[in-house]
Amino acid sequence: MENSIQKLSNLEFLQRVLSAIIFVPLIILPILFSNYLLITIYLIINSIIIWELNYMKINAKYKILINAYILITIISFFLFLLILITIPEINILFIQFIFTIWFFDTFSYLGGKLFGKKKLMPAISSGKTINGLIIGFVFSLFFSQILKYYLFTYSITFIFETILIVFLAFIGDMTVSILKRNSGIKDSGNIMPGHGGLLDRFDSFILVFLVIGLTYTI
Repeated sequence: MENSIQKLSNLEFLQRVLSAIIFVPLIILPILFSNYLLITIYLIINSIIIWELNYMKINAKYKILINAYILITIISFFLFLLILITIPEINILFIQFIFTIWFFDTFSYLGGKLFGKKKLMPAISSGKTINGLIIGFVFSLFFSQILKYYLFTYSITFIFETILIVFLAFIGDMTVSILKRNSGIKDSGNIMPGHGGLLDRFDSFILVFLVIGLTYTI
């Protein structure tokens, strides 16, 4: 256990914490307060992610995979912005989903560092562990329900929504891991200390934005 604690007391973990302190308000506040700021911030984020994907494409074995994901990313962000602008009351729901994804990512990371031994899919992602996945799922489900109960209107259906969001976040994360393996890189960039590129931070969000966006537009 002592060795596990030491794994968290490193520069990477401190960098992740600092990045989160900056990242969380940057993502949440535009959704709450300003459509103009929302469009500006998320278009900048989308542009940086597309740039990172194009950079990954240089050494990619199968460039068609990167091109397909670029299209998915553009559609995902477009639907996300379209829904938030045309259906303002949905912003709280999206914020709940964003926090759910953060809970899952954070506790999966902590669970993997503290208790992770057996790799989940070593051929795709060397950092993912079975224990990390289980801990991430359980704690994201638990804390998202607490958040829903105390800050928003609670409903039993939110449990099923949380499970769906966590599943989509996991698939999105693994998809980007496959793309990075295809390009022979560990991180998509270095803009966010401790995380890598913006794609590394948004890999769990893109598929969620796409599916939720399609759900509300079809």
